[in-house]
Amino acid sequence: MIKKINEEKNRIILAITLVFIGSILRLTLQNVMMDIFFIIAVISIISGLVLGGYYTFIVPISIMMITDLMIGNNAILLFTWSGFAILALFGYLVKSKHSLSIKKIPIAIGAGIAGILVYDIWTNFGCFLGWYPKTFAGLTTCYTAAIPFTLWHLLSTTIALTLVLIPIALSSKNYDIVPKPMKKPVTIGIPLLLIIAAIISLMV
Repeated sequence: MIKKINEEKNRIILAITLVFIGSILRLTLQNVMMDIFFIIAVISIISGLVLGGYYTFIVPISIMMITDLMIGNNAILLFTWSGFAILALFGYLVKSKHSLSIKKIPIAIGAGIAGILVYDIWTNFGCFLGWYPKTFAGLTTCYTAAIPFTLWHLLSTTIALTLVLIPIALSSKNYDIVPKPMKKPVTIGIPLLLIIAAIISLMV
């Protein structure tokens, strides 16, 4: 019982730390770098991979909510939020099948790359719905214009995620702070609800 209490305490502390770090970095670097996607992306993946449970989504969405209140967002903010929830889900799915170690880092990186591609496809669909002509040409233009950003997202997030995962894997003896996985319907349900809300937001 005491062990479970301590584990939960550690999870809460780590979750709060990630939210704090992510919020500070987004607020301080948003005027310095053109695109700081990789900061929230890495924290989203780590939330799913290391924390799991409801923290998978609480951490990245908390960062977005806190920082959006201070710096604002745009009409597709729910696409962005749900996109980071999807990224976190990719991390969670890796966690549910593999214990993190140096040998498993390529699997986590692969999941991160897949998550980034899904994120960009999804959020750019939001851009298409929000700002482009609702034609095939508009769709093509939207996704073509996004290619440089997708390449940057892949490069910056892969490098940052690798640098973060190595020390975590080397400290795998502390990996018992990871909570038990929550049920899959709930895991999939949270980003699914955000996806539905995102689409509705641009239809009303």
